[in-house]
Amino acid sequence: MIKAVRAFLLCLIVFTVLMSVAYAAGSRLTFSDVDVKVGSKTSKNLDDGDTIDDEADPGDGVEFRVEVRNNFTSAEDLKIEDISVTVTIDGIEDGDDLEEESQDFNLNPGRDKKVTLKFQTPIEVDEDSFDVIIHAEGEDENGTDHEADMRLTLEVNKESHKIMITRNTL
Repeated sequence: MIKAVRAFLLCLIVFTVLMSVAYAAGSRLTFSDVDVKVGSKTSKNLDDGDTIDDEADPGDGVEFRVEVRNNFTSAEDLKIEDISVTVTIDGIEDGDDLEEESQDFNLNPGRDKKVTLKFQTPIEVDEDSFDVIIHAEGEDENGTDHEADMRLTLEVNKESHKIMITRNTL
C-alpha cells in the first residue's frame, strides 16, 4: 500500500512539474505579420495597439491578412493543430460586432500560414473608432492550448456631404 501511495505521489509531482514547465514556456502561437487593406490602401506590418493607417468609409471592404506562426523549434517537434483565427470588429454594426473565423488548420514547428478574413463596413455606421480583436487558438500534440491576441483600432470616416443611393424605384 505504501509503495502505491509513493508511486501516486511521484506521478503527481512529475505531472505538476511538467504542467508548470509547459505553462512557463508560454504560448508558442504568435502573429508573424498582420496587414489590413481598407478600400484600396494597405497598412502593413501592424503591431498590437496600432491604429490602421487608412480610415474606412461606409460600404468599404476591409481585409485582414493575418500570418500565424508555430514558434516551436524543429528539435521540440510539436505540431499545433486545429488552429483558428477570429477577427472581431466591436460594435460597428449598430452596436453589434462583426466577426469572421478562418477554417481550422495545422502548423508544423517553425512554419507560418497566412489567412485572409474579409468584412464590409456597414452602410449605416457612425463616424467613430472601433476596436478590432484578432484572436488565434490551437492545441499542440501534447494537449496544451496555445493562443495569441492582438488589438487594433479601425477609424470610420463618414462625411456628411457624401450621398449613397442604395435603392431606386419608380
